[in-house]
Amino acid sequence: MRSQAPPPGPMQTLIFLDLEATGLPFSQPKITELCLLAVHRCALESPPTPQQPLTVPPPPRVVDKLSLCVAPGKACSPAASEITGLSTATLVAHGRQCFDADLVHLLRAFLQRQPQPWCLVAHNGDRYDFPLLQAELAVLGLASTLDGGFCADSIAALKALEQAGRPPEQGPRKSYSLGSIYTRLYGQAPPDSHTAEGDVLALLSICQWRPRALLQWVDAHARPFSAVEPMYGATAATGANSRSPAATASALLGRARHARRSLGASVPPPGQGPASSPREGLLAPLSLLALLTVALATLYGLSLGSPKQ
Repeated sequence: MRSQAPPPGPMQTLIFLDLEATGLPFSQPKITELCLLAVHRCALESPPTPQQPLTVPPPPRVVDKLSLCVAPGKACSPAASEITGLSTATLVAHGRQCFDADLVHLLRAFLQRQPQPWCLVAHNGDRYDFPLLQAELAVLGLASTLDGGFCADSIAALKALEQAGRPPEQGPRKSYSLGSIYTRLYGQAPPDSHTAEGDVLALLSICQWRPRALLQWVDAHARPFSAVEPMYGATAATGANSRSPAATASALLGRARHARRSLGASVPPPGQGPASSPREGLLAPLSLLALLTVALATLYGLSLGSPKQ
């Protein structure tokens, strides 16, 4: 069981995070872009001169930013590429490197420079960004890299802030996507949506709406990043990424044949047993065909979209 210890005190640094990736969780996605923007607590506790209503607040002057594009090592889904403007071929053509130990060391150095304790804040982070980041670390055997840090999902925070002291609203269910909240607060769509840096800046602007209340919520509800479960297992991800789809399907077919043989020391070929019938002779190849169909559907039938919008 991973640590569930409460925060040791007020968070000194909020690190706004956004990841772009190859697809949705069931496809075992890989990161294609990440952006982290670190803001000290005092920058949110002492906002700039009050702005006019529906005016987007300027970001704090003192921020640290880390923004990188990453070669994912697997194909982006067509839907993800259309949304983010990134494809695996484009990233490779521009010489981007994969999510490797060097990137992890860079990430750790960036975080260690921030006043402690720090908290990652991501929109839909509990369901997407945090588990995906933890999975990428686990694949490299570096799952403990962010131990000691904390994380909080801005959807939960902003829901709590919007609903505080208000009676339940009637009518259609309110959307808490990043774009919907930004539009409700500022009367316009966020710029540069579906780029990691653009989404991070939009998230920061939303969190500047009621910054002191947000800090209080984060102080009370942040959880250790070490408690985040990876989106998928390291073994499964490594195996899936190291083979072509055809090789994976062939491996699954071979396992099925091995399993059929292991059911008995001498299983006669279909149609050659003493009591075999035409119907029985068809069962084995049909079962193998069904397994191959499922494998190919899993590999190629990914219908992907954006987890945040």
